Amino acid sequence: MSQAIERIGAYRFKPEQNDITREYFAKAAELEPDPKLSAAMQAFARNPAAEEAIEVLRANPAMIGKISTTCVPTMVQGGHAENALPQRVTANVNCRIFPGHTREEIMAELERVAGVPAMKFRDATGDNSIEAPPSPVDPLLLAAVTKAIRVSRGKEVPIFSSQTSGASDSMWYRALGVPSYGAPASMSKRSDEFSHGLNERIALSNISPGVIYYMSVYKDLSSQ
Repeated sequence: MSQAIERIGAYRFKPEQNDITREYFAKAAELEPDPKLSAAMQAFARNPAAEEAIEVLRANPAMIGKISTTCVPTMVQGGHAENALPQRVTANVNCRIFPGHTREEIMAELERVAGVPAMKFRDATGDNSIEAPPSPVDPLLLAAVTKAIRVSRGKEVPIFSSQTSGASDSMWYRALGVPSYGAPASMSKRSDEFSHGLNERIALSNISPGVIYYMSVYKDLSSQ
């Protein structure tokens, strides 16, 4: 198990991109203050096989989940006594799968990487998640969101789509064939996000423009 976990932890899935991530890297690079990271984002947008760019992006926690599937060993349990070899060991590997791949496909790849024929792999997701296809880009939504941002934040705010590095509750709707999107009104610096941390927060300054934003979006989309 220790050898298998070491191999899985060191494994890197093939980098890839789609229309959304390609646009994101090309446009977000223009706003990135770190010249090295900005250059890597532009290079990856042009060529998802650019090795130097991939290494730079993988070294950045905010970027690594945007370029490929990621799987990380998170828990190991085993043994019954301090002075005895464990008769059974189990490990949990948490994966964030790039759109377009199934759980079975990724699990089979991990099984090959582990290289231990006697080891048994199984999907331990349970009821907390569900496979769902990505939603297609919706021109009506983009137009409504763009207008709402212009009204609430001003014309100088750059706008482009982005693919999150994890799942959201929209997966339950997408699994039923209902296109779903995340278009929040809040804005914050990357250094202030603290996602999923005990100090996760949102600035109070988002409230007023957020109300204006949502009123605009709801009005435009409800009239379509």
